Amino acid sequence: MPISVHIYPLSKLVHASAGSWETQLREIEEGKLHAYRYYLPLREAVVHYCKSHGKKLDQILQQLHSSATAVTAHRGANPLRDNRAAFDTFINSFYPRIGAFAQSFLREETKPVCAFEDLLLSGQPHFSVKDKSGETRFVYLHASKWDEDDLKSYLELLSIIVADRFSAPSTSIWCMDLRTGADYRWKSSPRIRTRCVNAARLFARLIEAMQRGE
Repeated sequence: MPISVHIYPLSKLVHASAGSWETQLREIEEGKLHAYRYYLPLREAVVHYCKSHGKKLDQILQQLHSSATAVTAHRGANPLRDNRAAFDTFINSFYPRIGAFAQSFLREETKPVCAFEDLLLSGQPHFSVKDKSGETRFVYLHASKWDEDDLKSYLELLSIIVADRFSAPSTSIWCMDLRTGADYRWKSSPRIRTRCVNAARLFARLIEAMQRGE
């Protein structure tokens, strides 16, 4: 039976040495829920802002403040500051270039998966929009500081899901870098795809071996 994996941990392993995988997998799984929750207030605020056509800003900011202050943070981190700064960047740099909001993929009750090698990949863009030219774009809100190779791997894996679920090309992914205010443009890379294929095969073998207790 195929093994299910979210594209976040798999993307972190694509450029890692195979010998370090078991240790890294443990660390990634321990940090994955925290990473998801840290910028959840931002993602929900962005979707609500788009749905309201850029209105209800005070109400959205109040909810962002309430949600962000409830986030458990590591020492030195400031979820309220980081979520608010990323939200402000979205409003100033990206929202003016959105033509129309289309669909949110946050909190979907059914988590769709797609087959990739011996795995079932899960993961979604955060929402979809029409850009100013009328093209459908699948938005990924990139707010954390990632290694660039990890980001490339993530976007390649996300492009596999977008192609499977929406029959859309990798160039339809709109990666909004909320640290810089710039687009991170992605076009599927044969080199990165090959590395993702190899990582998926090795991941499946490793998990099977761990489950057998080898």
